[in-house]
Amino acid sequence: MRQWWQQGSPWVWLSASALLLCLGLFMALLLLITSKGLQHLWPAPLVQFQLTEQTEPELGRLMRRQDATDGMDRTLWLVDRGDSLQARDSSPAGRYLLITATELLPERPAEAVLVQMYDGRTLYAWRQPQRTADAFWLQTGTGEQVALPWEQVRAHWLPNQLSWWQKLQLYLQEWRHFLTAAPNQNPGTGGIFPAIFGTLVMVLLMAVLVTPFGILAAIYLHEYAGKNWLTQWIRTSVYNLAGIPSVVMGVFGLAFFVYVLGGSLDRLFYPDQLPAPTFGTPGLFWAALTLALLTLPVVIVATEEGLAKLPQAQRLGSFALGATQAETIWKVVVPQAAPAMLTGLILAVARAAGEVAPLMLVGVVKSAPQLPIDGQFPYIHLERKFMHLGYHLYDAGFQNPDTEVAISLVFTIGLVLLTLILLLNLSAFLLRQQLRRKYRLID
Repeated sequence: MRQWWQQGSPWVWLSASALLLCLGLFMALLLLITSKGLQHLWPAPLVQFQLTEQTEPELGRLMRRQDATDGMDRTLWLVDRGDSLQARDSSPAGRYLLITATELLPERPAEAVLVQMYDGRTLYAWRQPQRTADAFWLQTGTGEQVALPWEQVRAHWLPNQLSWWQKLQLYLQEWRHFLTAAPNQNPGTGGIFPAIFGTLVMVLLMAVLVTPFGILAAIYLHEYAGKNWLTQWIRTSVYNLAGIPSVVMGVFGLAFFVYVLGGSLDRLFYPDQLPAPTFGTPGLFWAALTLALLTLPVVIVATEEGLAKLPQAQRLGSFALGATQAETIWKVVVPQAAPAMLTGLILAVARAAGEVAPLMLVGVVKSAPQLPIDGQFPYIHLERKFMHLGYHLYDAGFQNPDTEVAISLVFTIGLVLLTLILLLNLSAFLLRQQLRRKYRLID
């Protein structure tokens, strides 16, 4: 036993157990987000319920099952009644009901129709046989007939008549609408395309800004700077910069980039538009620059570690063949250290795509009427505010009064955000593997 302790075996097993525990928790979280996120758009059947014998049957969608809290042995169902046929109910209190098993009718009417409106409303009613060229007719539980103009109806289907294959086709169509449409003014409705587009453009712009500065700084520190107190102070500053809270970096970006640099640009190039700011207001470019400064230490440290792993014999061999230091660095050192540089870029992209706190101060908004890239000259509008998936997730989870929709929507947006980060990292990973095979280097 003493020899076992002296060999360090307990620490090996402890480290392995901690690693397995972290991986297990991560996989459980990923499985939870995936399962909950994929359920959000699946077409569920509509059921009938009748509160009293004097009232007419109503249509609804079963949300979840729960036990009674009054001490009685009975099962309750939370039912989504949908929106009003006349106007959207601003309060979720009138939309959701707790019913007992006796109030839930066994029949699932085949003519029950679900209607999605362009304004974000979801309607449950009975379909009428007549279909005119300008209106879609529905019948409420009280027998009242309502005509909906076709230009207001986005989609409609009969949930209780769908086969599994039809549900899958409808599910994919709803996902396409969710990923390509703009959000509605009602919280939790519509699509998230502006948020996806804004996140992607911001991350790519941040990568373009941080990569050259991070690589050049790492090359200077490792290849040119001597081992003195100044170099040690610079490295310490870089390490401390990595520990600054992101919200503090957002405050710095707002004060320096937006007000100082942006205000100076307005006074130099846009004086005729003052006092209305052009660049002196939060926007895409300042958000990307703030995140570039936030992730700069990651790129510097990863690149410098890659440079340190290269054998010194390769540099000496290049010098022996008559190459200068600059030629050695750019033709021998940098190509072989490229995988480490891409490793730093992967870490920077993963962190930048998930940041929310600094973006709230330097450019992200709840709703942006215009995209930062469009067909209007000069086509790329760096001064515009933009939407972001991380902030959209925060807004859907904490600013939506409908908690039932918010919970499901948070998991769905989180799944999209994780997928986007995975695709960005996968692209950089494949490029890194290609460079590794080219130079036969494992860092």
